[in-house]
Amino acid sequence: MNEQMMIIEKMRKKVMTLNVCMWAVPLAIVIFSMIMTIGSRNMDLGPLGIFFGFFGSIIFIIFFYALVYRKKLNEYRNYYKTHYIYDMVREAIPDAVYQPEYGFPRQQIAQTGLMMMGNIYKSEDYIRGTYNNVSFERSDVLIQDESSDSDGHSHTTTYLRGRWMIFESNKNFEADLQIIQQGFAFAKKRTGIFTKKTERRHAFKTEDEQFNKMFKCLCQNEVEAFYLLTPGLMQGLMQLVSLSDGKVMIGFVDNQLHVAINSNKDYLEPPIYHSPDSDDIMKVKNEINAVTSFVRGLNLDRKIFK
Repeated sequence: MNEQMMIIEKMRKKVMTLNVCMWAVPLAIVIFSMIMTIGSRNMDLGPLGIFFGFFGSIIFIIFFYALVYRKKLNEYRNYYKTHYIYDMVREAIPDAVYQPEYGFPRQQIAQTGLMMMGNIYKSEDYIRGTYNNVSFERSDVLIQDESSDSDGHSHTTTYLRGRWMIFESNKNFEADLQIIQQGFAFAKKRTGIFTKKTERRHAFKTEDEQFNKMFKCLCQNEVEAFYLLTPGLMQGLMQLVSLSDGKVMIGFVDNQLHVAINSNKDYLEPPIYHSPDSDDIMKVKNEINAVTSFVRGLNLDRKIFK
């Protein structure tokens, strides 16, 4: 085990120990308070003793998490990502820049007009670089909407939890083409009558029946949409979707190709209860491959995108 992995393992074990303590100590407090209550001769103090046991446990968890556990967890996460993951990313994409704490600004995603945005937004694990002469950015994205009913009960609906990728093109796309895989919910389709006519998309079908069964296509300029949807691109997209770990949406906006994958997963997170192993290595490689496979599968280095 090299020095870097020894440091990671030491930090991981410390976080795991603190995690166990964070729950074991409150449990011991509750059990102790219940034993003392049962053994007490003054039964009037029994419920009060149990109450203080539970209350003390909650206070302990809150302060221990805020003052001790969270600090060590963040230190471990940052070291794991800036060393272990970054090295693997740079090995596959030499010019890559990885910023674990940074992500796409909310406004950047909202301006695409591709997603319903809700009222909760978070983005992290930002990577940018160049692959096969195609510039790209990617980040984990979480979009949710929290609402309350008439009884005051809150409900949280997750619109997107997965990765968002952006591929640059020298060509400006006028089609505003949006391709939505069946099952990808909460896409912003902009097809309603209350949408400005200059921004309104309309649905259309391709000549490929298999593609039409897998995707719903919307655009503003149908002529350019068919120019972009070549047989090779449609075949590549169907193959990529079959290998993807979530539902996919693609949008051609201005001079960028946006790809959203709703997998309900947090990527690039370090393990806590086991040492980094081959499965963790494979997760990182799969995440890198999620970017490179779209460049290769959709032939984004072709002249059509230049």
